Amino acid sequence: MLAFSETGLPTWQDWYAMQQWQPAQALLISLSGGDNQTQASYRYKINGIVYQNDRVYVTRFSDNIGSYHQDLRNRLRNHHLAGQPIAIWIDPFDPQKSVIDRNMRWGLFALISGFCSIFVFIGLLVAYFSIRPGKQAAHFERPSILALRREWKQRLHDPEFKHSFVEFTKQKFEEFGQQAQEPGEKIDWKTRKEWGSAKIRSQGRSGVFVIWGFAILWNAISTPLLFILPGELEKNNYPALIALLFPLVGAVLLLKAVLAALEYRRFGRVLFEMDPFPGAVGGQVGGRVQISNLAYDTAADKSALLVVRLECVYSFMSGSGKDRSRRETIKWAEEGRPQLDKSNPGVKLSFTFDLPDHLPEADAEQSDAYHFWRLTLKAEIPGVDLNRNYNIPVIKSDATSRFIRHNVSEKVAAQKARDSEAAKISIAQGNFDLPGLSRAMRFSQQGDEIKLAFPMFRNKVLTLFAAVFAGGFGFGSYSMLGIGSSGGGIGILTGLFSIPFMLVALIASIATIYLPFNNLRVSIRSGQVTVMRRLLFIPIFYKRLEAGGISYLSIKHSGSTGQGVDKIEHFKLLANDRLGKSVTIAEDLDGEDVAGHFRDYLAQRLIVGSQDFI
Repeated sequence: MLAFSETGLPTWQDWYAMQQWQPAQALLISLSGGDNQTQASYRYKINGIVYQNDRVYVTRFSDNIGSYHQDLRNRLRNHHLAGQPIAIWIDPFDPQKSVIDRNMRWGLFALISGFCSIFVFIGLLVAYFSIRPGKQAAHFERPSILALRREWKQRLHDPEFKHSFVEFTKQKFEEFGQQAQEPGEKIDWKTRKEWGSAKIRSQGRSGVFVIWGFAILWNAISTPLLFILPGELEKNNYPALIALLFPLVGAVLLLKAVLAALEYRRFGRVLFEMDPFPGAVGGQVGGRVQISNLAYDTAADKSALLVVRLECVYSFMSGSGKDRSRRETIKWAEEGRPQLDKSNPGVKLSFTFDLPDHLPEADAEQSDAYHFWRLTLKAEIPGVDLNRNYNIPVIKSDATSRFIRHNVSEKVAAQKARDSEAAKISIAQGNFDLPGLSRAMRFSQQGDEIKLAFPMFRNKVLTLFAAVFAGGFGFGSYSMLGIGSSGGGIGILTGLFSIPFMLVALIASIATIYLPFNNLRVSIRSGQVTVMRRLLFIPIFYKRLEAGGISYLSIKHSGSTGQGVDKIEHFKLLANDRLGKSVTIAEDLDGEDVAGHFRDYLAQRLIVGSQDFI
């Protein structure tokens, strides 16, 4: 609000008052400026009294948006060189007040107002949640990063522990957030209005209003950039083109809003009738969904894809102050096809999931940091697809479904076992054309020599994310430094605010170079392992190991991409010597089963032992 009171509000007030001012003429005394400001001094006579002023335009701050300052200085310079008077506007009630250009720069004003409105909106949300009654945090001492790293290293000795340090830290802070809530404040799930009966409503209707509101807000803020960009391009400021990403995102949001409205119009209200009710951690979650506006022939067609997904989600606030935002991580998820039956009218879907007993219950209050269970139903069919989400009650219990026998979890486990066995047989036969291996690895064999090549550009998705961050934060830094160079209070604050943007841009730029251009080559022959890593064609690491010096091969969890059912675990394969040192001989292997089978294959060729995790 303070930023708007210093920029947008006085600009509007001055422009509105200037519309009543009267025209006059003045003689330019001096003219100067740069890309972000125009400075001029001029003299004029009103009723026999001579006045001098330096007010040039409506705004009272500097900017480098468009070619406004360049065009204005060119016009004034022509008058100055020719000795011609310039047109000005004066306040008839106070002739000491005057201005050369009283026109409002609406593109600049919209950008300022939109930028400030974001912080006003965030500030209102922060104020609301700060005064909203909720759970009071107890006084717990948050562990330090150093202490967490020591604990993480100790946990690495446990073969069942597979988390990276980042994942471990996230989990510990989540546990801290749960412990920080005072004991004895757990609210009965029955008190939540939406869970009053076994028939749960979807979030389809409310979701339509939410996405339309967000799409309208985003486009209201980003659309003015389209009017500013032409001026920037005239100044050959081509990096400004990255700003087109914001209107592009706005167009995507509008498309999603239209599709959400069409989806709700086609299918209307779709209820999920739970069996058991509520769902049970340690038991089952299941039920039936009646879709009246979906024909059985359409749903049963081979091209149709019906999917039901169950997720345990942890929702929390991230950041501090105005940078706080709600985020979520998926703790557990499973997906499969429901049983499809005819109904009158439409179709009926039925299913159950088996839930592990270590998962958390659904929080009835769902404020601050909490867990909730989300059921998602999707149907890809001709025309508008069905997509519904349900926030459902799940508690600790051993309850199972009374009437439904279609078990999604059993079918998922059976399919996973078949895929694992097929991968094992394929690798044992020397066929490495598997998704978990072929994405990043090129395998070849010449006689008794095995060659593993992990080429450049194998991390395309991560490289794209890094490049987007580098470009976005780089452009943000460049723009803020341009404003900061003008000086003044706003300029200094903007310059300071650009520092974290520059750091993120630097780190993302380094990642953008390293991720696509690093490559690993491994040769295994005659009891010898040779490892070389290069950046482009420049070697940055080289190691030769004798097979007799290798104690065992192990796999190590190296990260993951995606989450929930789309989560892909990545592993690396390590050769460990008798001194406890290890060297990476394979990386970017997708899936624990595939990585394990490939480890066993190489261990057999080298005649060494194997270990699951290190």
